[in-house]
Amino acid sequence: MIKYVSRIFINNLLDKTDILYLIKNKIKLKKKGKNFFGICPFHLEKNPSFVVNSEKQLYHCFGCGVHGNIIDFVMYYENLSFLESITSLSNTFGIPIIDNKSNSLKKISEKNNIYYKIIFNLSIFYKNSLFNISGKKAYKYLLNRGFNLYIIKYFSIGFSPLYWTNKILNNTKTIKILHEKLDILKINKKNNNFYDIFYNRVIFPIKNIKGFIVGFGGRVLRNQNPKYLNSSENYIFHKSNELYGLYETKKENNIIKKILIVEGYIDVITLFQFNIKYAVAVLGTSITHNHIKKLFNITNKIIYCYDGDKSGIEAQWKSLKISLPYLVNNKEIKFMILPNKEDPDSLIRKEGKIFFEKRINNSLSFSKFFFKQLFLKNLFSSCEEKTHFIYKALSYIKLIPDYFFKINLIQKLGEKIGIINFINIYDPMKYKKKTIINNNFKKTTIRILLSLLLQYPKLMKFVPKLKFFKSSNIDGLCFFIKFVNFYKDKNMTTVKILEQYRGTKLKKILEILVTWNHMIPDNKIEKFFLNLIKKLKINILENRIEYLISLDRKEGLNYKKKQELWSLNKILIQKK
Repeated sequence: MIKYVSRIFINNLLDKTDILYLIKNKIKLKKKGKNFFGICPFHLEKNPSFVVNSEKQLYHCFGCGVHGNIIDFVMYYENLSFLESITSLSNTFGIPIIDNKSNSLKKISEKNNIYYKIIFNLSIFYKNSLFNISGKKAYKYLLNRGFNLYIIKYFSIGFSPLYWTNKILNNTKTIKILHEKLDILKINKKNNNFYDIFYNRVIFPIKNIKGFIVGFGGRVLRNQNPKYLNSSENYIFHKSNELYGLYETKKENNIIKKILIVEGYIDVITLFQFNIKYAVAVLGTSITHNHIKKLFNITNKIIYCYDGDKSGIEAQWKSLKISLPYLVNNKEIKFMILPNKEDPDSLIRKEGKIFFEKRINNSLSFSKFFFKQLFLKNLFSSCEEKTHFIYKALSYIKLIPDYFFKINLIQKLGEKIGIINFINIYDPMKYKKKTIINNNFKKTTIRILLSLLLQYPKLMKFVPKLKFFKSSNIDGLCFFIKFVNFYKDKNMTTVKILEQYRGTKLKKILEILVTWNHMIPDNKIEKFFLNLIKKLKINILENRIEYLISLDRKEGLNYKKKQELWSLNKILIQKK
């Protein structure tokens, strides 16, 4: 994967792309004044709170708070990395990617397309093999497991026969990619022949969220280890990013109200066959942060449904801990506890869809599962043990961003451990300061000026050369002067300036400033800005005068500083 894209190219991309054109092709937008409104694609809502500003080339949702430029939208809507979104935009708008400091992204994309094509053709071969003589046992195995022909074909299930690699020995390019790049073919050290790592296994193609096959899962026909085998990590396949069945879930549902996370391919396929078409599976690994972010981008509710044994419960507890930082307003996780020695595949076949869906609807809420497992894992018989338990419980709760949910959990914890008014003893205000920033973001002169410059970059030309005194204690003045000096003579736009700060702590602050509504008519913005600049100049002068007077009282002023004080007072009188 490429590690660098030049700032020049990114600015060029932002100049040549149109956020309104892109988003209008994905969601319905209606014009209101200068902006376009629609239903937010990142959370469930009835009334449109998602706004696109074509002038500034930015989007913002007043419901869930998401905002950004065209690159951010593609990243979150398509579940792509930053560099993948650059590639996608360049393809959509026909902008060639050339970068002298690294390999061309276009070349990377072309290489990946070759890998996708080869792995797709291999999938077709596997699929065809299932329905010929070599796949007879595998096909019979699937039928015995209860799968019908429709579902087998829907998930493109296949079979890898023995010695099939002999048929492609003349295609050295394909062999090289399957061996060196995709790690599907290995070399037998005894005879130096290639063999398929999935040979004699039922094959489950793994698709990414866009529908491209990126890897395979293989299951043995008899009881031998390993029972399941996944593709190795390679150029196009990363287990920590992919979820089996996610593409099919998006394909089957316009609005995804909930997603069921299960442990295996068979579980997903069986649930789909029983018309529960919102199940996904992790690929032989634990749930990851990338998985949760990806799922919460398309739904507000995740239900963990693992096998009904000790390891399944442990996996659910681990999933709970990983999910904590993502429990913001409207985002919910639940836990479906299955009977012992049952999995989704076995249980739905015994009970049927109606009873299984009742279990889904009766899944344990986060709080019920959290406290149930917490008290099972921690027993205390002394004050010391109880204190340790309290700190442990709070260490989990404090990771949750939702302030009010946190308060309720702390209050519930107090009730369960028998401490009255625990919420008052344990002061949650320290968390409030971290989570509720926007409401307490004070509007100073510097911040208002920065906000206006971000929203109307052309105002840069009205900023005079400001003198910065080392003694100044005006918050943000140094940054403001550097900011103006850096962008003043450049043809910058709001979206370009914000993009400059991607990955920095300042980006969030600047994004808040961009959303400030100053309630000023367009024809009066310039005058308002100039008055603020005048006010800032006076503040700088007054601040310096106060410093000199204070210095005079402490140690006296030399002739040069006395001259400066006299001069500054004279200028200040003229300014006022």
